[in-house]
Amino acid sequence: MTKNIKCIIIALIIIACVGAGVWYFLQPDEMIVVVAEKNTISPEVNGTGRISGGRKITVYSDVTGLVDSRAVQIGDRVKSGDKLVNYVVDNSQLQVDLARTDAEYSQKILDADKDKKAKYEKMMNDSTAQINNCAQTYTRLEEELRTIANKTYGEDRFIADVKKQYDTDILKLQAQVAQKQQDVARTEVEIKKIELLTDDEEEASKEKVDKKTDKAKDYIDSIADLNRKIADIEIDRMTLPEEGMDAATHEKYLEIQANMETVLKLWSEARYQKEFAQNMLVSNGDIYSREQQVALNNRNLLDAEKNLSRAQAGTKATADGIVTACFIDKGASVEKGAAIMEIESDDEYLIKMKVSKFDITSIRTGQKAEVRIGDKVYDGEVERINQSAENDSSGKAKAVVEIKIQTKDDLIVGLDADVTLKLDEKADTLGVPNECIFDDDEGSYLYMIKDGVVTKVYVTTGVKDNAVTEVEGIQEGDHVVMDPSVIEYVGEEVKEVLYTE
Repeated sequence: MTKNIKCIIIALIIIACVGAGVWYFLQPDEMIVVVAEKNTISPEVNGTGRISGGRKITVYSDVTGLVDSRAVQIGDRVKSGDKLVNYVVDNSQLQVDLARTDAEYSQKILDADKDKKAKYEKMMNDSTAQINNCAQTYTRLEEELRTIANKTYGEDRFIADVKKQYDTDILKLQAQVAQKQQDVARTEVEIKKIELLTDDEEEASKEKVDKKTDKAKDYIDSIADLNRKIADIEIDRMTLPEEGMDAATHEKYLEIQANMETVLKLWSEARYQKEFAQNMLVSNGDIYSREQQVALNNRNLLDAEKNLSRAQAGTKATADGIVTACFIDKGASVEKGAAIMEIESDDEYLIKMKVSKFDITSIRTGQKAEVRIGDKVYDGEVERINQSAENDSSGKAKAVVEIKIQTKDDLIVGLDADVTLKLDEKADTLGVPNECIFDDDEGSYLYMIKDGVVTKVYVTTGVKDNAVTEVEGIQEGDHVVMDPSVIEYVGEEVKEVLYTE
């Protein structure tokens, strides 16, 4: 009997345990929830950024030449005036020597042309004056001779006509002599030009000079023949009868004729000198061209000397900062004005931080920031919001915020810094704990209890601080799940457990 009672008791206990287990498993799971309520949010945006200098300064070459050596390396800190690059001076000195040779040579050519021009201008002016003087003298002598002839031979028409014919013949022959003399002068000029222009072709030059020389000899022989004819006519003229002329008048008559002959010779020589001077005279255009070449060569010399001076001084830093890039090395050929280095100034520093599309709407210039670099904390301020997004390491587009920090510490550019942006406080706004907010490609969302069932709800988030995020899309008093395992219970009925701190 007792044994049966024990069995019955054990069976009842087992039934009770099974029932309790079934009852337990049939109960809904518990979810921790919070009540959405209005809060005062002191928002912050946390992130990391990279340190850079306040300004990026490009250093340009002062010289056209070869790089001898670099005085600094990437990462060196430099002061304004520090030498950055040394140049090969020998090449620049050679350019100066060549430019000086060109300048001196062109100046000598110009001086020679000016002297030549002055010489032949004087020759032309003197010969012109001589021609005018001869013309006036000959006219006066001719008038005196005519006066004597009219007085003594007024009745001897035949002799007067013969003499007149003699005079005409003499003048014609003298004109031919003058023309031949001009031909001789022109040939001499051509010979000189050939010698100047073709001195590098000796055989060809000699052949041309010989031909011109033969032609000049022919002209000279013709002149000699003409002079002999003139002399014969003058002898005939002088032997004409001198009837009616006394000895004194005849002597005067012959003196005038001799003077006229002398004047004619001087006249012919002056015409030859003028023609020769005109052919040899350097034109104003040639002088101007020489002057322009001298000016150009002098300017090239000045530029070469400046380039040498700059090469000797080397290129120097124009500001304090850190060398962050170098585009040349020893032996490189550079042109003046080419970029050779980049320096980031260290009078102030910038932190470039990338923030999400959700946070950027809360950030504006002038907001304060706390920047932590290692174990040091610096005050900062948002200086600029870049209007062009950049991709982060995961490929997502992020906005870039530049935060300025001013410090006398020598910071290392390129290092990462932790940044906390202090945003404007927002009072009496609906918010939920940060851990209740999730994000996917469609936006931000949270989980709520609606009619006892876990429901996913997309919301619009606003500012947030280290505890609470502002939300739109739910009502004050709604129950929001903050249990990390909530994703497993979406669409299921759960039991709410109100969160208490």
